[in-house]
Amino acid sequence: MSIWWWAAALVALLIWLAMRGGRPKRALGRLVERKLGGYRHEVEPSDRALPKDLRGGTPRVAVLGGGLAGIGAASSLAERGVEVTLFERNAYLGGKIGAWTVPVGDTEQTVEHGFHAFFRQYYNLNEFLDRLGIRKDFSAIEDYLILHSDLHPQSYGDVDTVPALNIVDLGRRGFYRWRDVIRKQTRERLDSFVRFDMERTYEAFDSIPFGRYCDEADLPPELRLSFRTFARAFFSDEADLSTADVLRAFHFYYLSHDHGLIYDYPAGDYETTLLAPIRAHLEEHGVDLRMGSPVSRIETGESKRFQIGHEEYDWVVLAADIPGMQAIIEGSEWLQEADPDFVGKMLALRTSHGYAVWRIWVNRDVRSGLPTFINVDRKRVLDSVTLYHRVTDEASAWVEVNGGAVLELHSYALPRDIDGDEELRAVFLEELYHYFPELQGLCISNEVLQVRRDFPAFAPGQHALRPTAESPIQGLLMAGDWVRLPYPMTHMEAAFVSGLLCANAVFRELGLREETIFTVAPRGLLRPKPLSAPRAAPQMQ
Repeated sequence: MSIWWWAAALVALLIWLAMRGGRPKRALGRLVERKLGGYRHEVEPSDRALPKDLRGGTPRVAVLGGGLAGIGAASSLAERGVEVTLFERNAYLGGKIGAWTVPVGDTEQTVEHGFHAFFRQYYNLNEFLDRLGIRKDFSAIEDYLILHSDLHPQSYGDVDTVPALNIVDLGRRGFYRWRDVIRKQTRERLDSFVRFDMERTYEAFDSIPFGRYCDEADLPPELRLSFRTFARAFFSDEADLSTADVLRAFHFYYLSHDHGLIYDYPAGDYETTLLAPIRAHLEEHGVDLRMGSPVSRIETGESKRFQIGHEEYDWVVLAADIPGMQAIIEGSEWLQEADPDFVGKMLALRTSHGYAVWRIWVNRDVRSGLPTFINVDRKRVLDSVTLYHRVTDEASAWVEVNGGAVLELHSYALPRDIDGDEELRAVFLEELYHYFPELQGLCISNEVLQVRRDFPAFAPGQHALRPTAESPIQGLLMAGDWVRLPYPMTHMEAAFVSGLLCANAVFRELGLREETIFTVAPRGLLRPKPLSAPRAAPQMQ
């Protein structure tokens, strides 16, 4: 009998066990967990024979950037007694989780860079937030929901959370038909999702645009929508997105743990619930926070390796976003002589399409029964809507007085043909009315529109350019969501862990115990094999 007969028999068994529930389902769940080696893996174990804290000397570290990467590095270093100065160009801490106040009528309200989902497999970031007592003020999202263009909802809230069973459950719920996914061209592509391996997956799939991968897989429409919505979390269209990066993310979010797609979020404005306690923690451990202090270049020092302004440092953690990092690299002319290949790769890193976040205070509310955060099947610009009056006390109080709602509209990858902010607003509203016809004719009393171009591009070929946390320049460390990690992590968790890896590089040189780092299962359910990737795309110029 062919292997596919046995595969079909296994799928039938999975369906039968999943439908039975109870003891058979729990046994299958334990089998999956054992096959993955567990859902939580210690990948950077600490040597407890080494001292934890600094016992002499005053090593100095400059951290350039106050986002999650910089926070991860600064907090870890300062907690061990290292002298840390954190430079941040903005007046606020947090980078992409930053928050600031804007006038709204005769009051002020806090706005954020945008709504963020704190998934439960963000093991390292969540552990840090738990130590600070922050996550006790988080709420769980009610559902992971996608609204189709015909307005029928696609819900993931009750989908089984066990890897493999969650895929079976999607089929049971009509996301696809089995006969559509066992066709040769489809199964050969989808096989790569459960055979994830960092090295082999990137070798086989990094040159392939995800849009072409999906076309050649001939995915059924419901499954294609799921992948398309999922891929936009990289702030890019399918045509400019590496298949390897999507496979990594799908493994990280869906196929390596039993938390499912339900996540937590700060139940309040980010300044109060998130950033104020982080800032207090950093200051308590002696971090010199220099807000509104952009750094244009790094110079070589006399008594120490580096100089910034008039101060010298033993290490520099470059934790800015890609545009900020590139400006500093270009301003540090000596780096070109020290390692032109490294500099060339850093300057070749790209940002993704521009994205937009539009916070609006309006006189109408959406229909009942919807979760706080809603994904939509993108027509031209609108990707998701957050009901902010359900999130923060400030927005809720505004609605109590004025009625209506406070909404945040997201476009993760702006089309290049959008002609300015006015057209963007008009298209946002047109698509908002399509998915929420009850809002038709609303009046906007206040707004904050952000259009940004600072998220890294996960385009074909970019992975090979990314630096690791330790650059080839001794003492120059790299942190951010654009840094290449040896583990299957993305987004906020990847940024924070890159900061921990920088701290560990310092600890190794000082002879101190390194931070323990955890990850989801590092490989897929099925053992890696030479992957049957589609033919490689031409190299992008």
